[in-house]
Amino acid sequence: MSRSDEFDAIRQIADCVCNETVTPEQVKTLEKMLLGNQRAQQFYFDYISMHVHLTTDIEPNMEVVRRSLHIDETIIRPISGQAANLTTAPLEPSLRPLDNIPEPRAAITSHYQAPEQSFKLRAGHWFLAAIVFILMVMGYYLVSLLSQDYYAKLESGNLTASKVGQLDDHYLFAGDYQVDNHAELSLFGGDKIYLSESARFKLFNRTELALYQGKLRLHPNTSHSIKIDGSNFTIFSEGGALDLDLTSTEPTVLTGENTILMPKRWRPKHYWSFEGRGDRALDFAGEAHGIADSGATRVSGLVGKGAFDFDNTLNARINVGSGGGTVPATGTFAVTDGVTIEAMIKPKYSGEYGELDEIFRKDQTDDKLRMLLSFQHDSGKKILKPEGEFGPSLGFGLYLVGQGYNELKMSLDGKDGRPSLAQLKDGNSHHVVATYNVRTGLKAIYINGVMQAHYQYPPGSKMLSGGSGTANIGNSPNALDNHGEAYAGTIDEVAFYDFALPNYMVKLHYEWVRQGINYFGQKPNADPLPQSLSLQLPPKQSFKLDPTTGLPKLP
Repeated sequence: MSRSDEFDAIRQIADCVCNETVTPEQVKTLEKMLLGNQRAQQFYFDYISMHVHLTTDIEPNMEVVRRSLHIDETIIRPISGQAANLTTAPLEPSLRPLDNIPEPRAAITSHYQAPEQSFKLRAGHWFLAAIVFILMVMGYYLVSLLSQDYYAKLESGNLTASKVGQLDDHYLFAGDYQVDNHAELSLFGGDKIYLSESARFKLFNRTELALYQGKLRLHPNTSHSIKIDGSNFTIFSEGGALDLDLTSTEPTVLTGENTILMPKRWRPKHYWSFEGRGDRALDFAGEAHGIADSGATRVSGLVGKGAFDFDNTLNARINVGSGGGTVPATGTFAVTDGVTIEAMIKPKYSGEYGELDEIFRKDQTDDKLRMLLSFQHDSGKKILKPEGEFGPSLGFGLYLVGQGYNELKMSLDGKDGRPSLAQLKDGNSHHVVATYNVRTGLKAIYINGVMQAHYQYPPGSKMLSGGSGTANIGNSPNALDNHGEAYAGTIDEVAFYDFALPNYMVKLHYEWVRQGINYFGQKPNADPLPQSLSLQLPPKQSFKLDPTTGLPKLP
């Protein structure tokens, strides 16, 4: 993507500046887009500089220079000869150096010093002069907003400044603060923040802060998006109200109209969307690229354009490697906080006794350390928790320290809301998710967004996974000479996470794939998954946030 495409919105407003048609609303929008974004600021100044040079039909005698030392400074100056020294005030960074903070000042003014000799604008430069004038006015406006020393005012209550925090005549500078009793702040932009007693927070600038403990309520008076950092999440108000409560283990957020959540962890360790071509199943989140054997062929996607169909033979597999593991608890398939295996399937499982169809399986040399999600029909197993006899079922197996290897089974009997095998083989695609959460000890299987089987282990029961054994999609990595565990049907959108997806996210993923978009709310594509992912939360709803990932949960 070119810089012009990346900053298209900035370019359009810059064109209006150059055409003398810019509106106050556009100026406010530009200020928001440039705030704290050095790359955007660089593009804007480069673009304006280009227009300054191109709008004259003869050799220009002025230039725009952007200097960056400890602060950003833009100067419009003659290229040569006697001329005026026309300088805008510097754009100060969002967080000023805190070792020598000056006293608050009302505004920054620009100064014009007349030259000793007159400076004549030649014909054709009047338009250039108009542009320079607009830039001066706009620069003054931006500087007056961006370069204040303080970022908030204490309207009521008491605060104690700590570390680098500074409170001067009720004005707050960047730094850390603790609320001695309930406090009301006015941010420099005009928005109100109410903080509970004993709340601790850090103020970065007029639109960014971090909350460490206590409660916060944001009451907007502007369209600014206020950014609030938590321990494992970031929330953007997008001009709306919101409440944030950190007084319990699981943070609670009451959303506004357009609240956006950026959780600390959502991106899977591995993600095979099967978009693309050829026999390689690219991993769009990691490096575990798969190689399809002859029994796995590309077909139209259950989501997007690509999927793989497996023919139930011994070659019906996609080998995705070991994840770099050498011994147990090493490699990218080794997990600490939990695990999630997620896939879209259109099965043709026979359901016959003894038949086993693997969706995903990761093994060790010692098969007791295996991890699997598969269709099964067997009996007499002593490794089931909860115990029982099951006909055709979905099995989810893990090795837990102190518990050994055990499998959770979800019977495909059509009872108690569970689907029957016939319902899963109705020709439609189905969403299957298996999760284990180390913190809570909950192991679960979901079908189409609904939890259909679970088992409760002691909270904190750790997994043992990873190592040198290979992982396969569609067959067992140990069944190289038979088809006893080969899969029959189509598999798409396989994801492996090193944490347990909360129930809200499982349901949301299912709703999204029904709409033809991937688990992350994006149109299916063959590009690497972005490192940072965010989602817009429904308005005026209360959500608990998972303390491990920052992802929202259902009650």
